[in-house]
Amino acid sequence: MALYADLYLDRIDISKYFPAEICKSSCGLTSCKEWIQILKERKSRGKIDKQILVDFNDYALETVLSLDSIIPPIPITQHPISGSLGLHEINQPTPESPVLVTGNALATQEVILAILATTITPFYLLFVDCLGHTVDMAMVYKTFTAEKVLEGIEATKLASLVNHRELILPGITAPLQPEIEKKTGWKVRVGPYCAGELPLFFKKIWKRPASA
Repeated sequence: MALYADLYLDRIDISKYFPAEICKSSCGLTSCKEWIQILKERKSRGKIDKQILVDFNDYALETVLSLDSIIPPIPITQHPISGSLGLHEINQPTPESPVLVTGNALATQEVILAILATTITPFYLLFVDCLGHTVDMAMVYKTFTAEKVLEGIEATKLASLVNHRELILPGITAPLQPEIEKKTGWKVRVGPYCAGELPLFFKKIWKRPASA
């Protein structure tokens, strides 16, 4: 029987992205957690006052609730499998577009590309060389480093493509934030632990494709 990688979907806390006033509404439920469970089970939303989500991105929420059908199962392998390196342009990015940074494990790339395929929001996506380890294992084996991030920035001439100096890295790499900022001269914004949380992390800029 094949064993599948833990994609940390259970770490996603949807409620932390809700507007502060959401819990002051009279939706008839006892808690936000109860509402989230209803949504996950695809039960009726009839008693939910949608006005409480006026500042919330419904599509981002829909995407996160559908992750089981979006992200492919990732079998656990005995050895790291490397994917591509370098910079990928997602949805025709502009100089203002966010820059996502992650490792070059093939499994990592399959997951994040599947998630980014659900939006028309433009991104730059930089895959740095961590010897094919997934990011969690790369942190254990210390193959995801500030030096490798700098190497990726310089090799792709990223600085000439964007008019900002901010990188968004996976939450698990948070301990490296000071070192990466010092080594690269770029600001590091720590993203979610689970890539599946990205739609909520980007909130309103996570745009629905016309066909969705």
